Amino acid sequence: MKMKLGEIIKIKRKELGLTQQQLAKDICAQALISRVEKGDIVPKKAILDKLEQRLGLEENELIKAENDNSKKNELQDVKKNIRQYSLNRDYKTIELLLDHHKLLINSSRDVNDKVFFAMIDASLEYQLYNRSDKALEILNGIYLDDVETELAVEVYNARGIIYYKRDDFEQARQSYKKGIDILDESVSIEIRAKITLNYALALEQLDNNKEALSYVSEGIDMLVQNNSLYSLGDYHHTKGHIFYKLGNLEDSKECFELSSSIFRLQNNKKLLSFSQLALTEINNKLSQK
Repeated sequence: MKMKLGEIIKIKRKELGLTQQQLAKDICAQALISRVEKGDIVPKKAILDKLEQRLGLEENELIKAENDNSKKNELQDVKKNIRQYSLNRDYKTIELLLDHHKLLINSSRDVNDKVFFAMIDASLEYQLYNRSDKALEILNGIYLDDVETELAVEVYNARGIIYYKRDDFEQARQSYKKGIDILDESVSIEIRAKITLNYALALEQLDNNKEALSYVSEGIDMLVQNNSLYSLGDYHHTKGHIFYKLGNLEDSKECFELSSSIFRLQNNKKLLSFSQLALTEINNKLSQK
C-alpha cells in the first residue's frame, strides 16, 4: 500500500534524525510540518520542493504521493456510491458512473480495485443485459488468491447467484461453499449473512434439507448475537419453508409468524405477503387434521 504524503515526510525525517523544527527551519513554521505529518493539510508546491531537497527525496515525489492518495480517495467514493446504488438495484446509474470515471478506474493498479470493478462489470452484464454467460466468464476469470477476504467472498457469492438463477444448483452450491470456507472475522455481518443464506437455499434445492436447516439456524444465531435484523426475516421465512418440506407444520408456522412480524416492521410488503400466504396454507392444513 502506498504511503500518504505526511507519512513519507515523517518517516524520512526520523530516518535522518531531524526534529520537526529542524526540518522546518528556513522553509516554514514547525506547526505546519506537524499538520502535514498528521494529514491535516497539503502545503504549496514551493514548500514541498524545499522539503524534498532537505529530506533527500526524488523530485516531485511528494506531489506524486499526494496525487496518488487523492485518486485513491476519489476511487473509494466511487466504490461507495456504486455499493449504494447496488442496494437500490439502480444498475443504469452504476453503468453511467463507471463510464464517467473510466480513466480513474483504469488508472488503479490495486488488485482489490480491479477485482471489485470486474465484479461490477459482471453484475451489469447480468442485470442490465441478461448475459449470464458473459457475466460468469468475467467472474470465473477473476484470480482471488491475493484479494481481501471480504471481496473474495462477494465474488463467490455473485457467481453462486447467477448459477442459482440458471437452476444450476450444484454449481451454485460449490461457489457458495468456497466463500463459506474462507469466512473470518474480517468479513462484515451482512456479507456473511448473505452467503450463508444463499448456501442454505442451494442445499435446499438439492434436497439436502437437514444440512440447509443447520446453516439457516447458524445464520439466525449469528444475526441475533450481533443484534442485526439484516435478512433475519428471510432466514425465518426460509427456515419455515424447509420445515414445511420436512412435514413439520407447527415449527413451520412459528417461523412464518416470525418472518411476517419482521417484514411488517421493515414495511416489506412483498415478502410479508409471501409469508402470510404460507401461513394461510399451513393453517388450512392444520385445521384439517
